[in-house]
Amino acid sequence: MRIVLLILAIVSFLAGAGVLAGARSAIHEIEAFILFLICAVFLSGAGIVESIHLVKKRLEESLRVLKK
Repeated sequence: MRIVLLILAIVSFLAGAGVLAGARSAIHEIEAFILFLICAVFLSGAGIVESIHLVKKRLEESLRVLKK
């Protein structure tokens, strides 16, 4: 899941950069910055998923130690 979110973040960033590079009016610039915001949301989601994954991994290790 986190890899998918990172890929989507990269794609949305590149799309935003492409739109911004070819912007002819203010609406195109707004569209590019919306794509940059979407990229930020995807990166935040990937960070949250990664931290939950790390907490789960540590909890499983702690439970393994307690069972011994």
